[in-house]
Amino acid sequence: MNGGLRHGVLRSLLLQSLLLLGLQPALQPLAAAPAPAAAPQPQPDGSSLQKLREGMPGPELRREYLLRAHELLHQFWQLEAQRQGKTLSRPELLFNGERASGCGVAEVQHPMAFYCPTSNQIAMGLDLRRGTRAARGKTSAELLPMELAILAHEWGHHVNRSLGQGPYQRAFTFTVQQEELAADWRTGILLGWLLGQGWLSLDDFTAASNLMFEIGDYERITPQHHGYPKDRFLALTEGAATQLKPGQRLGEWTVDTRESFSRPLPGTGNDGPLVYEVRRFEIERNGQITTNLLGAALGAASCIWGNRDQCLGMALQQGKGRAYGRYTSRQLRLDCATGRFDVSDDAFDAQPIGRDGKGQAAVLAQRVCQPLAGG
Repeated sequence: MNGGLRHGVLRSLLLQSLLLLGLQPALQPLAAAPAPAAAPQPQPDGSSLQKLREGMPGPELRREYLLRAHELLHQFWQLEAQRQGKTLSRPELLFNGERASGCGVAEVQHPMAFYCPTSNQIAMGLDLRRGTRAARGKTSAELLPMELAILAHEWGHHVNRSLGQGPYQRAFTFTVQQEELAADWRTGILLGWLLGQGWLSLDDFTAASNLMFEIGDYERITPQHHGYPKDRFLALTEGAATQLKPGQRLGEWTVDTRESFSRPLPGTGNDGPLVYEVRRFEIERNGQITTNLLGAALGAASCIWGNRDQCLGMALQQGKGRAYGRYTSRQLRLDCATGRFDVSDDAFDAQPIGRDGKGQAAVLAQRVCQPLAGG
């Protein structure tokens, strides 16, 4: 038997043996192994921010807090990017005195807070106590959620470039105001998520909201107009409303409307009015306050809009009179029997429930008066 024939016989016997054993011979080349699945992104966890505030006093608290918040923001928005089949880079975070490499800035200085897309950097070189009313009387730890809101706003610009401007996208126009309000909207999404998860207190959320109202400007006729204060606040609450729903419990508090929260005070309502501690956003229009430097400084840097003054933090509206908006802490008395309500420390006496411009009294009445009437 020659060698070729012998080889053929052996191959035939081998194939028959494999078939008898129930095995399929590998006559075809093996298929390439499937590519390994992408590693899952870590689920964002904001609990460490609150623990850090409580356990790390000292001058390094702000830097460490913002660095952790920076990482949290990357994780949070990376998940959204993945849902859209995209990836999101993490910008470099710069602090006061550090060198920048884009947007015409050599060194970060107060009141610089900006996002520079060409260098992929975010600057947080501002001192909120210098010129912001919302920061008055706050401790360093109490200022941190307000700093977080500003960082989230700058991240909003970064995310806008990858994921779009949400409800602030326009088909045929593109303005600074649309971009800024979209960043405020993304700030509200992040803050609302933290609040809903119990990783941000209601007082922290309202303090950050007060700041976002304050940084609005009235420079409607300038190309750098970021949005009126109420515009910016509404964009923030619109974002938060994607995470918070009316009736949702936040510990002792309940979400009533986009601009109001309540918790019942104990020992009230026995054959009398129900009394609630409430947080309500209210705007004072009677006084004059000095505009702060931050209104024109916060935002995307000059390389987007072609105005170096914005990147350098130049204020466009020094000393102008403006409204002052903030969350107030009051008591609301709700009388289901008479259908009237009264808010403490305001200029009005008891009124019909339907006269509450915030809509909070009507929400509370629908929640508690009908059950009481039903027995």
